Amino acid sequence: MGLYQKQIMQEKGRFLKKVSCLLFLFIVFLSNNILANDIKLKLSSYNQSLKNSSLLFIQTDGQTIEEGIIYIGNERIKVIYQSPNKITIVISQKKGMYVNHELEEVQYFNTNKSFVSVFFNILTGANYSKNSEIQHSSDSILLKDNFSAKDKNFNIEVFYENNPIKLRKIKVKEGVDGFEIGFFDHQISHDHKDSFFSLINPLIN
Repeated sequence: MGLYQKQIMQEKGRFLKKVSCLLFLFIVFLSNNILANDIKLKLSSYNQSLKNSSLLFIQTDGQTIEEGIIYIGNERIKVIYQSPNKITIVISQKKGMYVNHELEEVQYFNTNKSFVSVFFNILTGANYSKNSEIQHSSDSILLKDNFSAKDKNFNIEVFYENNPIKLRKIKVKEGVDGFEIGFFDHQISHDHKDSFFSLINPLIN
């Protein structure tokens, strides 16, 4: 074999090596995307299964601690803060109601223009955004995403147990401020009447 032919064979070998590496990286990338999409589908299915259930929660911003219970209906969510102050929040896809029982104060807000919409989407099984990032292991799943509300940018992290999937924590951060909510004691098959999730001012009477 002449020198020219050897050079051609060497160039061909290097080219095939590059193609093999690119093909390997493509397969890994494609496999990771398929796995991530599969996990997102499983998470969405799990979130949909939360309907007609309740979860106890502990919320903290690093300085204060609040405790309560979340009831998840078919189309609405009811959050009851039991301590240190009694506060009720009812959320639908478009509208929310905030009730401070001690101050006898009621406020309404647009869910779509508040970060509350993220919690509504998670707890009612809405699809995750295409930009959400998935990190997973055999026993845990972490979903990362970001969103904007009222000209503010928020970063969100949702923590799940894996095998079986179970929601454990949601962390939200806006700049240096943020808070997290831990969930426990999942209870299934609550059959509350529609009036339980009513958005009518409870203080009218």
